[in-house]
Amino acid sequence: MTTDQLPDWLKQQAEQIVKRGRDVRQEISRLSSNAAEKFHRTKDGLLGLSRAVLDGAVAGAQQALPAERTSALREVIAGLADGLSISANALKLTLQESRATGKHFADEDLNKVAGDFRDVREKFADAVGHATKKLGGQVADQFHNLTEHASRTLDHARPAFESAIRAAAENPAQVGKEAVCAGAGAAREAAGILFSELGKRLDQAGQHLRQPPK
Repeated sequence: MTTDQLPDWLKQQAEQIVKRGRDVRQEISRLSSNAAEKFHRTKDGLLGLSRAVLDGAVAGAQQALPAERTSALREVIAGLADGLSISANALKLTLQESRATGKHFADEDLNKVAGDFRDVREKFADAVGHATKKLGGQVADQFHNLTEHASRTLDHARPAFESAIRAAAENPAQVGKEAVCAGAGAAREAAGILFSELGKRLDQAGQHLRQPPK
C-alpha cells in the first residue's frame, strides 16, 4: 500500500468499525495507534490520520439515529485520542532507549514526528468540527458539543503529546553526552529508521491490546 492510499484505507476501516458498533473506542484506538507510524511518513502526518478516521466515522454513522450518531462519534473521538496517546508514549520510549545506547536518529525524522504531534495538538478539535458538520441534521446542530468534547478529551492526551515533543527535541542535544557513555556503540541512524523503530514498538503495543484479559 502506498502512502497515497493510506487515508482512504483508514477511512474505510473506521467506517466499518462504526457500522459494527462494537467496542468502538477500543477498536478506533487500536486502528489509530497501528497506523501512526505509517502516517508519520506522509505529508499530513497524524493530523491526516485523525481526519481520515473522523471522515470514516462520520460515513459509518450516517444510517444511525441522531442520538446514536452522537454517542458513536464521542467514542470515536475518545478512541482516536487514546490511539494518538499510545503513539506518543511509544515515541517517548523509543527515544529514551536510543539515548541510553547513544543512538541518534536523523534530525529530519525527529522534526517530522515533533511537528506531527504539534499539529494534532493544535488542530484536533477543528478536525472534529469539520468532519461532524458533514452529517447534517441534529448532529450538525450539536457539532459544537462534539468539538468541546474533543477539546476535553485532548486535554487528557496533551501530557503524552508534550512528552513526545520534548523527547524529540532532546534527542539531538543528548547524543554527544550519551555517545561518550556508549563508546563505540554510538551511531547516527539513517533517515527513516526512527519510523521503523516506532513501528516495531507500536506493533508490540497492538499485540498487548489484543491479548484477552487474565
